[in-house]
Amino acid sequence: MKFEHLYMYVSLRKDFLLLAFLALSTIANGLVPAITSILTGRVFELLSKFTKAEEYGIGYLQHQLTLKSMAILALGAAGIPSMWMSISSWMALGERQGFRVRSKLLEEYLEKPMEWYDLKENLAGDFTQLNRCMEELRSGSAEASAVTYQNCVAIIALICVSFYYSWQLTLIILCTSPFIIVCAACFSRFIQKYASFENKETAAAADLLMWTMDSSQTVKLSCTQSKEIKKFETLVSKCNDYFIRTSLFTAANIGILRFLTLSMFVQGFWFGSTMIRKGKLNISDVITCFYSCLMLGSILNTTLHHVIFIQKGQVALAKIQKFINESPELPSKTLTSSGLVYSHVDISIDNLTFAYPSRPTENVLKNVSLKIKSARTTFIVGKSGSGKSTITNLIMKFYEDYKGNIIVGDKDIRSVPIDELLQNITLVEQRCTLFNDTLKNNILLGSKYTSQTINDGLLSSICSLACLDSVISSLPDGIETRLGTDGITLSGGQQQRVALARAFLRDTDILILDEAVSALDIMQREILMRNISKVRQNKTTIILTHDLNQINDNDYIYLFENNEIKENGFKKTLMNDENTLFYNMYNLQRNAAITDSRASSPTIYDKDEVYEKKDDFVISPISGETFDVMKYYSEESSDDTESILSSKNTDTESSNPNSKVPIKYIIKRMVRTCKMKPTLFMGLFCAVVAGVTNPLFSWGFSYLLNGILPSSSGIGSSYYLLKWSLIVLAIALADGTFNFIKIFILGYCSEYWIMDLRNELMQCVSQKRFEWYGRSSNKSSEISALALNDLRDLRTLVTEFLSTMSTFVTVSMMGLIWAIATGWKLSLVCISMFPLIIIFSMIYGTVLQNYETSYKSAVADLENLQYEMITSIKTIKCLRLNDHFLGLYSELEKKMKRIAKKRTIVTGLGLSMLTTITTCIQSILYYYGLKLVLTGEYTSKTMFQTFTLVLFTVTTCNSLVSQIPDVSRGQRAASWVLRIIDENEYTKEVNGEDCRVETIEHENDSDPLIEIENLNFHYPNTPGVNVYQDLNLKINSGETIGLVGQSGSGKSTLMYLLTKLYDVQDNRILINGTDINDWSYDILRAEICVVEQKPNLFHGTIRENITYGVSEKNPVSETEVQELLQLVDMHEFVEALPKALDTVVDIGLLSGGQAQRLCIVRTLLRKPKVLILDECTSSLDAQTTQIVIALIKDLNTKLGWDILTIVITHNRQMMQCCSRLVVLDVGRVVEDGQFDDLHQPGRILHSILSSGE
Repeated sequence: MKFEHLYMYVSLRKDFLLLAFLALSTIANGLVPAITSILTGRVFELLSKFTKAEEYGIGYLQHQLTLKSMAILALGAAGIPSMWMSISSWMALGERQGFRVRSKLLEEYLEKPMEWYDLKENLAGDFTQLNRCMEELRSGSAEASAVTYQNCVAIIALICVSFYYSWQLTLIILCTSPFIIVCAACFSRFIQKYASFENKETAAAADLLMWTMDSSQTVKLSCTQSKEIKKFETLVSKCNDYFIRTSLFTAANIGILRFLTLSMFVQGFWFGSTMIRKGKLNISDVITCFYSCLMLGSILNTTLHHVIFIQKGQVALAKIQKFINESPELPSKTLTSSGLVYSHVDISIDNLTFAYPSRPTENVLKNVSLKIKSARTTFIVGKSGSGKSTITNLIMKFYEDYKGNIIVGDKDIRSVPIDELLQNITLVEQRCTLFNDTLKNNILLGSKYTSQTINDGLLSSICSLACLDSVISSLPDGIETRLGTDGITLSGGQQQRVALARAFLRDTDILILDEAVSALDIMQREILMRNISKVRQNKTTIILTHDLNQINDNDYIYLFENNEIKENGFKKTLMNDENTLFYNMYNLQRNAAITDSRASSPTIYDKDEVYEKKDDFVISPISGETFDVMKYYSEESSDDTESILSSKNTDTESSNPNSKVPIKYIIKRMVRTCKMKPTLFMGLFCAVVAGVTNPLFSWGFSYLLNGILPSSSGIGSSYYLLKWSLIVLAIALADGTFNFIKIFILGYCSEYWIMDLRNELMQCVSQKRFEWYGRSSNKSSEISALALNDLRDLRTLVTEFLSTMSTFVTVSMMGLIWAIATGWKLSLVCISMFPLIIIFSMIYGTVLQNYETSYKSAVADLENLQYEMITSIKTIKCLRLNDHFLGLYSELEKKMKRIAKKRTIVTGLGLSMLTTITTCIQSILYYYGLKLVLTGEYTSKTMFQTFTLVLFTVTTCNSLVSQIPDVSRGQRAASWVLRIIDENEYTKEVNGEDCRVETIEHENDSDPLIEIENLNFHYPNTPGVNVYQDLNLKINSGETIGLVGQSGSGKSTLMYLLTKLYDVQDNRILINGTDINDWSYDILRAEICVVEQKPNLFHGTIRENITYGVSEKNPVSETEVQELLQLVDMHEFVEALPKALDTVVDIGLLSGGQAQRLCIVRTLLRKPKVLILDECTSSLDAQTTQIVIALIKDLNTKLGWDILTIVITHNRQMMQCCSRLVVLDVGRVVEDGQFDDLHQPGRILHSILSSGE
């Protein structure tokens, strides 16, 4: 295995030139402190000559002072290019490494086999966390490495200088260094350990936040917002705990090391003074040596701060490498072209046995053998979970670990190159993926055409064949309308038609349709099947379906049952034998129109058979950030007019998400909302005290410096040195202690503030109105990244910026006043330099903030594209779209590289200028201070005191400006989070003061339970498209009412209105005599429950899934659970599991029908008064559909309480089980009555059903 180190993605060959510049500039810049210490020693050497001014002459001494002090200034100016080049080179190296890691991760995502996705649990959370790891790796190998290695060079140089001038004194001063190194190594182990733990919990919290947003409809309808909030709070609390432990060890490390580095000078002074008195050292040597070691100690403290970032980068690298190495690399195979002519090849499957990786003991296919003849249509039919879709997964080479053989022509499929296979086979699945692009480009994906080369006539004919004409005409920009995050979201049926158009345009020799028209109504489905037959004439076509009416007499059929092939033959042959399973299954559907006691579904919605792991993440219809629930903006899955959903300018209720909140406001907000104000102020007090210790140490240090040469006044005597040595030791101890307390307490407060912000964000996100989740500014992946990743950067606002600012305001004012009182002339010279620092800080801060914002926005765009690719991985593999998306990625990467390059230049220039300004001010102070001593206006004591005090003020300003990049990154995250939190009340679901909290009590059967009067409604994003126009409807308790109608009639919209997912005008909908707007959201949704068309389960036990949404105040008994499982024919399945109800079952382990039945149980366990079934049989096979229909027909009796059942359906047999049917058309009720009365020639219902017969 390749040795893992922080720079393992640096290429010596590719980065040679950069590394050369980096090495030279780092060494040159690292030598500056050593040279400065030498020059400083020579400046202060003049002090010994000042006592002999008459001997040397005032003019000579002033000339020497000018030369030596200005030499420091010249050194500072000369250091600009070296430091600029060093910082910028390191940042460029970090960026290069970051881009390579991103590309490597993307490559891994694209190359990981489907079984890896099957076994991956926390993919969404890990994706968010890996993005954070990439930033920490980049930061650790860029800015932190730059400072660390420059300081390492400086430390080596300073040690050499110090040894040169006095090796004995240097050894005495540095004798505690081994203990410092051991202490730092021990604490770093704990820091890395808890940083790793925090990353793990952060990933889980990010996954939960994304799931809550992506499944907002389920969460809201189940009234489980508080439950998800508690889960999130638990995870965030663990993050908090681990960071606080990290902060504790970091604080202890810095506190101890500061004490040791400051106190190591005491023994040195004793030794140095003694050596001067003995005449073995002169004052210049001692000052040079001491200044070198003093700078060494200061540099060491600075280095330790950046070493922590390097440690975090190492932890991040370990996480990244763990992800990359998760699945063993498959042996490299170079497969040559098979030479097959796919238009004439048969596909033979021989004794095929297969089990999915996550359940290796459960065979999904058992000794399956079949032969798909070329140039004809073959149907594969069977119950949900029978193994149909698994066949297509194996033909597409998504899995290769199976027993038996798959032969294409005369070649084993294992020997056929995957690219060749996918070039000749097109798979259209039930769940289609559209990408964030125009409708036209979505159709062109996977074909040989581009937007420029496609013939308009060909494209028009393809769209007509796919029944897309009406869709295109209803879109604002026609076929050039943008879909996805920045455009509109098509409904499920429209997505299927786009996928079919894509398949028609590819026109491959082999086409596989896996429930490809299941989301369409009867008429559209019938038209499309005729078009498919026309287009695919004399071509190999494999159709997996539940709808047996799609099969023609001359089509060949394979019937699956219990993971085996039970029957095969032509339809007309199977229908001639009354004993065949197919004959019974077919007549079960056909005869249900006559015998309503036996029912089946002509349009079954098969959720990719038994197994499609990670359905809600990997192959979800969410395309990037295109929100799945937005499909419900349309009336139903095939609505042409109501599905113009998510327009580009929808976020009218929110401020611009890219605008930044001022730092001043964020600080005020933090202080106001912080729940630990006493602790925070204690931490700030300790920061001030810790800051005070710096000038105090400088003050004490000045007395020690002043006592190097003994004098007649007692200065420099043993008593004098002992007294000031003890004072300096006490100050060093106070410095270490208060720095420890400051760092830990402020880290503690900052983390609790971040935790509160995250929890508040989660609460706000959970309370948002349904349409909020579909806005382009509210992407789940970006919000989770901001909340769980970028908010970490905001900790520096408290731990460093606020601490330094408070210290600067208090201590600097005190220090300046003290300095002015001690020596006002020298102080005023320093103060006169402040405008230069302030002006530079403002310019640098503004420019850098703009680049930081642009940089983070570019990162977000890149990560959003990566997320889109991961969520659409199966479609990308099927259509061989790797190159297409890598091209898009490359364009965004180029844009980010341009911004990153400018950012590195600005940052390097800013920091180099800042250091130069500090050095220049220092040299000017040297010159003027010593000049005052030379002229007799100052004593050396006054000069040292004033000089150390004003220099502290300058270095504090330097520290504040250097923190601008960190604060800017956190500022952007805070701006986004606070935007969401502070959005006006219109974006939230808020109950009125007098809202109804009583449950439904319906005693008078003559009064309607639901009354709709003159209802007009349009979706918020489509104000010009009315779904309802003066709708009037009354529904009584205990009814089983069916809502039917053609696409666009407004059936499913009623479900959204009755559950308050969208608002209506007052007094238009009355529930139990109360205006729906006066109902409490949670009370109403507890009374009106929905079984959604697409079952939405989560990874957990079956018990957790079916009791999701059940009130804790009214827990269900075991008996109730078992009875309902028996009613939906799931009892035997559950009992056969290893731990029955407590078995952890991933979604992929259930067929669509099984998942749907569990959702029905989940809904009924909540004991609603109103039950809405939205195409609930779409995932069920014929036999299971009968069970559900039988349950619905006699639901009140079986449940033991009166329940109003609203059935939204296209299914004839579901209509027959209803006691009343309401037919909707263009937003109005056009027919109302029983099925037999309405299903008469000339009636609208009859024409709807007849169109599919």
